[in-house]
Amino acid sequence: MNRLKKIFSCHAAPALAAESGGRGRLRALGDDEKQAKRQAILDAADGLFAQRHELANVADIALAAGLAKGTVYLYFQSKEEIYLALHLRHMERFLGALIARLDSESAFRFDELTALVSLHMLSDSNDLPLGACCTGFAAGAVSSAAAENFQTCLTAWLESAGAGLERHFPKLSRGEGARLLNHSYAFMIGLYSLMRSEQSGGLKCAQIQGMGSFQQEALLALTRYWTQVAGIDGGALKAAAKPQQRNKK
Repeated sequence: MNRLKKIFSCHAAPALAAESGGRGRLRALGDDEKQAKRQAILDAADGLFAQRHELANVADIALAAGLAKGTVYLYFQSKEEIYLALHLRHMERFLGALIARLDSESAFRFDELTALVSLHMLSDSNDLPLGACCTGFAAGAVSSAAAENFQTCLTAWLESAGAGLERHFPKLSRGEGARLLNHSYAFMIGLYSLMRSEQSGGLKCAQIQGMGSFQQEALLALTRYWTQVAGIDGGALKAAAKPQQRNKK
């Protein structure tokens, strides 16, 4: 098993144990069947979130997954735990792709990062909305075991990706790569929450002259931050600012 597989499998068993949550025991199923059921639940939740733009209840998720409601509770204690696990799966896909690329010997370019961000976050209609939703969960909405598993997995992935960034961007001192990724995702969640298009009667982001779409503004903010912290080529900043310059005309 290579290093990347170890990073993304080390918490698989604790995650399944945590998600059973004391609601009974999983019957004697093979690991493949357990994983298939778990993924079916997450796929169903993902599809419903895309349709409704809000958390679906457990009964609706079970119906969409073709499972009994009681079966879903063998894996997750609540709808919040389902969506937290789904958010973790989204993060795994992005960070897994990033870590795999950073492990390569060839130089890593900033435009490769923005391409991954666009593919896994900006082009996925569920990613940032779901992240914003999960960060807004009330205290106690998920079990301590599920919350701890989420934090443990995400921390391990960020540290691995951060160490890779430090190898490719010498300006980053030890530990700063993970911090850079953590800060970057935090401000993207915040910017999305301010600019989201579905807001109607609530507070909205200030409509500054020349402001672009959320995708344009997110990439511009990301580029500006990385230019200062990671020391990327200034040409990337000029390219990211072009949509805003065109909007001013």
